[in-house]
Amino acid sequence: MMSSLLNNVLAEDCRNQWSMSRPLLVLILLYEDFYRSLKESIIRGQPIEKQQTMAQWFEDLMLGIERNVSSKNKEKFTQNLSTFRRDVANLPKSTTYSTGMYKIFKIKEIYF
Repeated sequence: MMSSLLNNVLAEDCRNQWSMSRPLLVLILLYEDFYRSLKESIIRGQPIEKQQTMAQWFEDLMLGIERNVSSKNKEKFTQNLSTFRRDVANLPKSTTYSTGMYKIFKIKEIYF
């Protein structure tokens, strides 16, 4: 479910990120190990020259996020997610890469 939500936010024309960001934050907080594995898998699936950039974007996604679902925290996550989406959308296209661990969902040239 987490990868599907992330895929929807990043790959689809998601006009209401607010409604997607709320459940995504809850899933990330509840399943931190899965999120960490998914994140690492996505990063490894990128070309070597883009991995550091992608890793930084994932760090920025959780920057300032606390382990709670307060209104302030949810709003901050929504803002971070919007920035993350913009950055990923602007990532130059490249060849196909596979993560090898999870079912692959194509997000432009990013795979989950």
